[in-house]
Amino acid sequence: MDVFEPARLGPLTLRNRVIKAATFEGMTPGAVVSDELIEYHRRPAAGGVAMTTVAYCAVAPEGRTERDQIWMRPDAVPGLRRLTDAVHAEGAAAAAQIGHAGPVADASSTGLPAISAGRFFNPLGMRFTKVATAADIERITRAHAEAARLAIESGFDAVEIHFGHNYLASSFLSPRLNKREDAYGGPVENRAKVALGIARAVRDEVGDRIAITAKLNMRDGVRGGLEIDDSLYVARRLQDEGMAEGGRRGQGAGPGRRSDVVLRAVPPPGHRGLRGTQLRPRHGPAYPEPRAERVFSHRAGRVRRRAGRRPPPRPCPQARPSC
Repeated sequence: MDVFEPARLGPLTLRNRVIKAATFEGMTPGAVVSDELIEYHRRPAAGGVAMTTVAYCAVAPEGRTERDQIWMRPDAVPGLRRLTDAVHAEGAAAAAQIGHAGPVADASSTGLPAISAGRFFNPLGMRFTKVATAADIERITRAHAEAARLAIESGFDAVEIHFGHNYLASSFLSPRLNKREDAYGGPVENRAKVALGIARAVRDEVGDRIAITAKLNMRDGVRGGLEIDDSLYVARRLQDEGMAEGGRRGQGAGPGRRSDVVLRAVPPPGHRGLRGTQLRPRHGPAYPEPRAERVFSHRAGRVRRRAGRRPPPRPCPQARPSC
């Protein structure tokens, strides 16, 4: 398999199998797109990547990890349209990573309560999280669908729904963070309801107009967190909901994260468990180009696309750890 041959992603045909992964670069003062961010994404497009992913695009104001991150609203569309136009002019596709940070949101920065599956002290905002109610879940599910609609209006070719890193949906998936005794807690079938409901709402909103992908932890990397058997169940159910691909990470972020461990992005058991599905790991160890070609050749038929990113060309202007 040639890294540089065209590839299908849902309704999209990508010019090769290289994707710039979703990262927050700290170039969105006032929670809107800047000229710096446009240039940051235009350059990899000009360099030949198939698709560049813009992040983080929160679906609600309290869903930002900090107040200067983009949140999807009509005021953000003109700037995002300028960005996608610049990327398209270089022959690449553009994706928007949408999601709700949940307990990882910095409430001291946004001024809004961080929402989670359960109540616990969040060191990021130095306060306790708010337990998500059924009304919160319904509102945030609708907000994901609206964000996907705005992504189409902004010219994006794909959306990546963020279900990892202990963000809101991830906090429901994690047995460590989700101790609920209602319909959203207990067995994985219940803990997955928020993620699956969001995926279904997004699919119902956009249909086949754009590709839909998902980011999902394979393992949280902490005792009592999400493990591979449960994450494989979620991955297969996401496929049933129309996900074109899943980018999977090895551990979470924020509450419940153990910062002294470094895991392979997708543990080998996760690779094996995905056999027989249309989903494939999209994140993994980084290789220089010659070795990447050898890896793709050796894993022909198993590796579909490779996502990666480089650090910003200069320090984050806000000097925030999230950069």
